[in-house]
Amino acid sequence: MIQFLITIHTIISILLIIVVLMQSGQGGLNSMMSGTANSMMGSTGANDFITKLTTGLGIAFIGLAMLIGALSGESSTASESILQKDAESRQVDEMIPQEFSLPSSDELIPEESSTN
Repeated sequence: MIQFLITIHTIISILLIIVVLMQSGQGGLNSMMSGTANSMMGSTGANDFITKLTTGLGIAFIGLAMLIGALSGESSTASESILQKDAESRQVDEMIPQEFSLPSSDELIPEESSTN
């Protein structure tokens, strides 16, 4: 399903690029078709059609991008943040003592008395 949507999304993006490149700041479609658009659809008809086509393709492009993102997102229902997952992965297994204690008197090495 997602592969099909990605294929359609790619086709729409290519069409959108072509339609945007067909538009120009001054001549529009008329300059590209060397004036034949005037006789086919009128001087403003072709430009209005291209503008509406660009708007439609843009809306379809954004809608499909959002749909693909929603369908291919993480499927786990647990809403645990990335920071919590990272903190859990860095936890140390060994317990660190909270206080330092001196060794008991049994463990101390007796001092050797040196008599001179």
